[in-house]
Amino acid sequence: MKSILDTGLEGNSVPAVSRAGRGFTLVELMLVIVILSLLLSLLIPSFNSISHRSRVVEDVSNLRSLQTAHYKYAIESKGMFADAGLSHGGLANEKIAWLNTLGKYVDIDGVIRSPLDESLHWDVPIAGTSDRFRRTSYGWNNYLSRTKSPQAAIDPKSAADRLSRVSSPGNTVHFLHMVATGDFAGSDHVHVENWWIGDSHPGAPAILAANHVQTNIVSGDAKTSHAKANYGFVDGSVRTLNFSEVFLRPDQNRFDPEVAGQHAF
Repeated sequence: MKSILDTGLEGNSVPAVSRAGRGFTLVELMLVIVILSLLLSLLIPSFNSISHRSRVVEDVSNLRSLQTAHYKYAIESKGMFADAGLSHGGLANEKIAWLNTLGKYVDIDGVIRSPLDESLHWDVPIAGTSDRFRRTSYGWNNYLSRTKSPQAAIDPKSAADRLSRVSSPGNTVHFLHMVATGDFAGSDHVHVENWWIGDSHPGAPAILAANHVQTNIVSGDAKTSHAKANYGFVDGSVRTLNFSEVFLRPDQNRFDPEVAGQHAF
């Protein structure tokens, strides 16, 4: 039998309130928010990095598709290359532009825009114009053009416009990324000979080339030799390289077929 004291205590006892029943305190809630914020700050860069790597891989695939299409074109054309034709300020020649001639060998609309391309000029006219837009993310090494190469300006017959005139296809750049803004954003080729002026400072080529090429489409500062981008080569291969690995100076670069065939980086 319970004592009167026990009965009295039971009668006056206060039921315990469970932790779950009273919810979180303000301090606990703030702690949870801080932890979640910290986790998100760690995870978001990781997600962004994974997404970027995925787009880099897709970009490599686009370049390989263009290289394969051009190789098929060259075989059917008895070794002759296609040509560049879109303007970077002057008159264009749509008839010869590789953008149009390679459509027979690849779904050009499916590969012509890089997943890494953030240029506004697909929809917005290039500065200073009202009707010039970006047509392609990718450009042509003008040394391989029969109309745009430095050699063609002197003697069209000496242009490296065919497979037989490229002694090192695996070391000669073919396709690259056109710059996202400026006149060359609407073009389909670059002018490598303009990347070296007189006795240029060693860092000058990277700065000058950045006016034509999106040299940091993969990573880095566009105006430094460490800028990294994807480059397609005449043999069909695609490599992710620093700018310094494709161009140092006129006598050491992977654009001029004569030089590329003699100097390995």
